Amino acid sequence: MATITIRDLPEDLHLMLKQRARRNRRSLNQEVIAELAEVNASETLGVEEQQRVRLRAEWMVKKAAELRKPIKRVLSGRDIDSAKREGRA
Repeated sequence: MATITIRDLPEDLHLMLKQRARRNRRSLNQEVIAELAEVNASETLGVEEQQRVRLRAEWMVKKAAELRKPIKRVLSGRDIDSAKREGRA
């Protein structure tokens, strides 16, 4: 795998990426890779495909928010793993 160093990254951009990474439950490195991959993928898609992908992503975010509404607290990885184990029993 290649490595890249980013110099003189504006502080506000750094904070925005960190917040987005936290929201997406990714490391900062994973978030930057995901963002770069998304930009690259969008450049290879036609306008109609980009719109379809955007609408699908918006629908998924809305659906995820609806599914989270009944949850009264943020679940930790440990909570999720425990629920998975209980479901397998």
